[in-house]
Amino acid sequence: MPVASEDALTGLGMPAQLAQLMGSNALTQAGTGTAQAGATLLRDQSIELTTSGGATAFILQDWGINVPQLVFCSSATTALVFCPVGHTLNGTLNASLSVAQNKGAMFWEYKPKFWASILTA
Repeated sequence: MPVASEDALTGLGMPAQLAQLMGSNALTQAGTGTAQAGATLLRDQSIELTTSGGATAFILQDWGINVPQLVFCSSATTALVFCPVGHTLNGTLNASLSVAQNKGAMFWEYKPKFWASILTA
């Protein structure tokens, strides 16, 4: 689980390849469509989601068991974060979680193909 940014670890003298494996830099990604099929694949474990109109869908990447993925929606349009195809999120197959503006969520795969989430208040 990342506990420092990749940049901070490199700044402390850690070799770049190791810092990349251990750290995480927040990444901003834009949504695509509104469905699980064709949704934007989340490319890092800490993502700022940007949405507009019909471009609201994102899909979690399978990083492994108990590896958290943190998202924050900074846009006025609610983001839809889907589990990978054929997986279950919060007890529902191929489900999504709605993440409204200025809300964050944490997702993790607690066993193969089964995901849980926590949404901020």
